Amino acid sequence: MVTAEIAATFPALVLVLVMAVWGVTVAAGHLRCSDAAREAARAVARGEDLSVVRDVAAEVAPPGADIVVDEVGGTVEVRVSATMTMPGALGDTLPARTVSARAVALAEAG
Repeated sequence: MVTAEIAATFPALVLVLVMAVWGVTVAAGHLRCSDAAREAARAVARGEDLSVVRDVAAEVAPPGADIVVDEVGGTVEVRVSATMTMPGALGDTLPARTVSARAVALAEAG
């Protein structure tokens, strides 16, 4: 009797597990975008070269992330966005989700 009930609920349990993994993947991608934007904004504020800033952001950001750096007056804004896909064999079954973050910093004097 218990075996039939487990067999009936197994697909639902698998679906819940897949959605939980997908949620963790998207959340981790968003955190990596936030970290990359923050580190890049700090590097620009310190006066680092733009190629160094892009390298810093690319090292922290998810693979294939887009990095945009804008300097307006004494303010620096960095936007990082990436398309997250489900890892593994299920990557093509769920739609890709775009995550993004931005960070703003004041340029340091000197």
